[in-house]
Amino acid sequence: MTTTRSIFQKTCPACMITLALDARECACGHQFDHDDNDPALSSEAIRLQAEELYQNYLAARAEQASSAVMAAQSESARDPASAQKSQRIAKLIQEAEAARAALTAQSERVAEMKRALPPAPAPAPAPVAAKQKVVEMKKTLPPAPAPRHAPVTAAPKKKAAIAKPVVTPSPARAATRVVNSTSNDTDNAITTSLLTRRAAKKAASMPVKSRPVPAPVTAKPETILPPVQTKAPNPAFRQAQAARAEKILRQAETAAAVKAVIKEESVVAPKIAAVTKSEPKAQPAAAPVLTKSAPRLLGGDKKECPNCTASVDSKLNRCRCGFEFPTSESLMPALSMSEEERAEFAKLFSFP
Repeated sequence: MTTTRSIFQKTCPACMITLALDARECACGHQFDHDDNDPALSSEAIRLQAEELYQNYLAARAEQASSAVMAAQSESARDPASAQKSQRIAKLIQEAEAARAALTAQSERVAEMKRALPPAPAPAPAPVAAKQKVVEMKKTLPPAPAPRHAPVTAAPKKKAAIAKPVVTPSPARAATRVVNSTSNDTDNAITTSLLTRRAAKKAASMPVKSRPVPAPVTAKPETILPPVQTKAPNPAFRQAQAARAEKILRQAETAAAVKAVIKEESVVAPKIAAVTKSEPKAQPAAAPVLTKSAPRLLGGDKKECPNCTASVDSKLNRCRCGFEFPTSESLMPALSMSEEERAEFAKLFSFP
């Protein structure tokens, strides 16, 4: 199982919950006081915290042993003659004394370590930001140059074009102009910064009441027209009432039509029942008359095929349907009838 955490977090070894890096105790009870990752603690302080943690464990163990002895004594009071319970009490008393001795030794050791621990250095005072002094620079402005008046000249007459000479300024005069323009820009910047600082100081020193407060802008109230009450119904109300009346009228017409149909059915039903009673009963169908057909009489040169009842020449051994006649006449003797017997036999199957 792998866990991922940030560099600003740590994992509790008891319950594996991620906590902040500066957490001293987890919700499960685990304490991080003896953690070696704390850079503010020295090695002596870390060992002291570990010994104090072990001292707390021994104290809890001694208290648990004492409560076990008291419980065993109260149980033995019910049966004082039991040797087994007495031995158990003696064993618990020895364990409790050993736990107290270990706790006493650990307490002395912790006290010695506390005495040998160097004193903690005094906390450094919090740094105080120094106030910056504002130095006001006096405004030094150069003397204003005298205004130059342009000479008034009369309109020149048109003459032939004459080449004008090119005048080049001297280097001394150009340097003077550059210096004057630079000093003017510097003075303007200093003046602007001084005026801005003075205005800010003046605004900060003014009381709150004397400061100008912007006038609140009041929103124009919305005019809500009052409801108009009239006795005449509006078109929507009239339309709803008309639809309702039409629905009621249709329901009444439907109910009247249903009643009329029911009434007609109640009048016609007795007549239909009377006609049904007067009808005669149907006679049973006559049974079909089965008549016997006379056997076919064949000549002496013909014989009947028992498979397809066709008349076949007596000399043939096979019928056209595929039936083969037996060749031995001993298996089936020939039927010999006289003319009289044939006539009587024909009368039996003759129709009237």
